Amino acid sequence: MLSLHSYAQKTSINIQGSVRDEQNKPLDFVTVKLKEADRVTYTDREGKFNFYLNPGELKTLSLSIAMVGMAGKDTSIVLANFSKELHIVLKNLTLKLNEVQISEERKILSSNSSILFGRQAIEQIQAFSLADILNNLPGKTITPPDLQKPLSITLRGQASDLHGMNNAMGVAIIMDDIQQSNNANMQNRSVGKWGMMSSGINNRTYGGFDVAFSGIDIREIPADNIESIEVISGVAPAKYGDLTDGAVIINRKAGRTNYQFTSRINAATSNFALSKGFQLPGKSGALNLSLNYLLSEQDPSDPLKSYKRISTGLMWSTKLSKTIKNTISFDYNTRLDNVKKDPDVGQDYMTYAKTRNLSVSNRTSIQINGAIVKSLDFSAGYSSAFQETYNQQYLNGPPEAIADKDTIGLYEGYFIPGNFVAVDHVKGNPKNLNANLSLNNEFTTGKLIHRLSMGLNAYYSANSGQGVIVDPTTPRWANQSYQNERPYDYESLPSIFNYSLYLQDGFQFDFLKRPMNVNAGLRYDIQNNIGTLQPRVNMNYALAKNFGINAAFGLSTKSPGLSLRYPAPVYFDLPVHNSYTGYAIESLYLVYTDKIIPDNSKLKPGRSSQLELGLTYKDHFFNSSLTTYYKQNKDGFSNRNNYRTYTTDEYTFVYHQGQRPDYFPNGKKKDWITNYNTSVNDLSSNNFGIEWIISTKKISAIQTSFNLSNSFGYSSSKSAMEYTQKANEQYTNDNYKGWFGVYKGKSTENYVITSKLSTTTHIPKLGFVINLRADIFWQSYEKIRNDTYLPIAWLDKNMVKHEIPSFDANNPDYNYLALSSKANAATKQPFVYTNLSMSVAKEIGKHIKMSLSANNVFNIRNRYYNPNTNDVVNYTYPVSVGAELSIKF
Repeated sequence: MLSLHSYAQKTSINIQGSVRDEQNKPLDFVTVKLKEADRVTYTDREGKFNFYLNPGELKTLSLSIAMVGMAGKDTSIVLANFSKELHIVLKNLTLKLNEVQISEERKILSSNSSILFGRQAIEQIQAFSLADILNNLPGKTITPPDLQKPLSITLRGQASDLHGMNNAMGVAIIMDDIQQSNNANMQNRSVGKWGMMSSGINNRTYGGFDVAFSGIDIREIPADNIESIEVISGVAPAKYGDLTDGAVIINRKAGRTNYQFTSRINAATSNFALSKGFQLPGKSGALNLSLNYLLSEQDPSDPLKSYKRISTGLMWSTKLSKTIKNTISFDYNTRLDNVKKDPDVGQDYMTYAKTRNLSVSNRTSIQINGAIVKSLDFSAGYSSAFQETYNQQYLNGPPEAIADKDTIGLYEGYFIPGNFVAVDHVKGNPKNLNANLSLNNEFTTGKLIHRLSMGLNAYYSANSGQGVIVDPTTPRWANQSYQNERPYDYESLPSIFNYSLYLQDGFQFDFLKRPMNVNAGLRYDIQNNIGTLQPRVNMNYALAKNFGINAAFGLSTKSPGLSLRYPAPVYFDLPVHNSYTGYAIESLYLVYTDKIIPDNSKLKPGRSSQLELGLTYKDHFFNSSLTTYYKQNKDGFSNRNNYRTYTTDEYTFVYHQGQRPDYFPNGKKKDWITNYNTSVNDLSSNNFGIEWIISTKKISAIQTSFNLSNSFGYSSSKSAMEYTQKANEQYTNDNYKGWFGVYKGKSTENYVITSKLSTTTHIPKLGFVINLRADIFWQSYEKIRNDTYLPIAWLDKNMVKHEIPSFDANNPDYNYLALSSKANAATKQPFVYTNLSMSVAKEIGKHIKMSLSANNVFNIRNRYYNPNTNDVVNYTYPVSVGAELSIKF
């Protein structure tokens, strides 16, 4: 080690410089990245920075300089100037700059598939949440703010339902190097009874309120304190784990900034934000404070449904020494999804979903500049939330027979009045911890300079909430499918602990006198006690001066969350005898209860493998990137419907007026058929797509730039396992053999073709921008394959399986098990249509910016009447107008 260190000192050079503003004042906390070595440092109070580097055979070096509120700058250094001090000037980020990046851009950053939203692009969107920004991705649709239901992001997948939920679950949201986790979210009813699709608490009119089996609810992430967003829809670097379908990497504002107050309004949605970055005295660093309040109502004329969000944040950044930078963050957020009682209905409908979340995170970066380790990065984040989901409805019916014991066997239940306020109620306390350690170095082998990174990640999730709260005297779903829910305590459940190791190497070499860049890594994850090895590589090569080609391949996995691993027990309450006389003491409810505890300990992580090929062209005016991809998802999380049969004695009821009745078995038997769901790795899909993005620089004669993104996405998805379906009631008796049919797994095909055309007219002298965006929907197609209508096997009364080698329509043992629907069901978009959006922004002086936006600006309503279903489909929203005022002081 000493000899290596001595060698490094002899061959290293010092890349040094200073960063100042337009008034020649030094800038502190400026991020300076050396691309070739993947090294990052920060300026000190005098605005200075330096790197010690062994350049090997490199003839040029590339620096990227960025700071909150300033226009970033990229610069190159030639070999002759490696040892000279650099002097860099950053300008304030304003619309009066000659060149500003107002739209998203495709850049090779962490991945070949990266799309970057800078601060200027974010400000032009008038975003109420992260969802509004991500709607600008290729293949997505720009819509008016929709804050009345949970929102999540899917990437490179067209399939819906459970496949879409798995895609959203597999997209990682990474904020300030801390991965936001939904693994501990258990705001759901019994999965065994309802399955994944229907286990969420819903309102009769407004739908779902939680995302236990999907991705993070991105409505809860405000956009005002975000500095940049990098979206990786393809192969992520090896340092990122617990994902299958990409990542959204968010960097928030840190460092000294002016006060900024922003208010925006769109229909019945209002949003106010205030932020400030303070320079603390001495060497105490900078303190960033942010406050964001949002209120959205479904209908301002009848405000029954509303969504409210309050977000606060504190971030303290400091340089503990010349080589150590530390940032600690505290965030407290609340959310209230609320449906008030409607006095006009009179059935006491009411629903709410509350969340209070406190999170603490810390990032430490140490520049060591040793021979073995050049830098060390450590980050850790902990969050604890209180979640409560509640739904009620007044029921007015006949008396209900209730069974509520946690025992197996025959016993007497009881009766409750049929008029009561029925309640669904779940309380959770999810806790998540994410920790990451990375050791970084660069070294040379021959003419190659390697950017080596090795590290580990740890993920911890637990839930200590009260769980599913059930009052047997106010049941919401009494005796449905012979099932009644019992209380289920989350606090006693085990926690999840997953961990991983990774090694990543980035290097560049010349091939046929052209540079080839390679970023290759290997990752090993332990999830649910199952280990997986995940190679990942991103490569790009300069074919010619302006042309480049790139390729990527990677494997990745997603851990099952607590709701999937530890579902509530399933109770079957079979009403053996029910005689109600009008008086409880004279009545008899005899019930047989069975309890099933699902064992999901062997549930595997979801998996994906992805291959990308791309072609790029770039010159002084024109920029184009064409990307094709193939992504295969396996072991997706789904449900298996399990049937179980029971045979019980029948009883004779002996009535005694005013007294308890007698009863005795009469020698007869009764058969029961019940079913429940278990979580399985059942889903798979093949996803193919093409993304073509074309952009131009600003044409000076008209002060306008153009951007066109085209997207084609195709998904073929299926349930890999066979499924069982009960025969009609008329066939489930002793006169028939086949009580159940066994069928091949269901499959679907989807494809979508869209384009997004935008023009940006920017007049720097006026600080004025006009942005037009047109979403063009060429085609959307969905086909549900029903060619599995014929059974491949049948089950008898005792659940014994009998194979059907070839279906015989004349065989009375099973011919009635053929499903009625034989034709493939397809849905196709009937015509091509367009949605046009427009925004106008104007800076007034140095401190005020005003903007207006309109979605479907010409209020063109595209509707289609389907004569087969007698339904009218609306393809575009009514015109929606929003306004924003931003003041810096």
